[in-house]
Amino acid sequence: MALRHIPERMLHDTATFYVVSGMDRYQEKTYDTYDVTHVHLQNDTSVIKSTDNEEVQLKGILFVDGRRSTPQLDYTTLQASSLAEGDTMRVVVTDASGRVAGDFAVMTVDGVPDVPATSVHHWELGLV
Repeated sequence: MALRHIPERMLHDTATFYVVSGMDRYQEKTYDTYDVTHVHLQNDTSVIKSTDNEEVQLKGILFVDGRRSTPQLDYTTLQASSLAEGDTMRVVVTDASGRVAGDFAVMTVDGVPDVPATSVHHWELGLV
């Protein structure tokens, strides 16, 4: 029995991901961008530990559905690629009315498996 997907009526936001791809000749970061539609931004005030063991308070969680959000991306790989180039990936979330809901750094990437665990049901990205 597979899990039900996130209801379509909740997936009204759009996210633009900025993945660090290197440095230009002026030592400014360059980015690869990915636009993903049908995502959901939810406020959150959880406190987590960062990779350098500091406590960080989240500002929100971005939910990306494994079927309804398009295009389908591997966010764990994107985050690892960005970190390898020197910084965490960033995301700008736009709500249904076209207003920017926030510009965030992605701190955590969790792929929640479907049942049976052969695919990702949805992604939860912790944002600061």
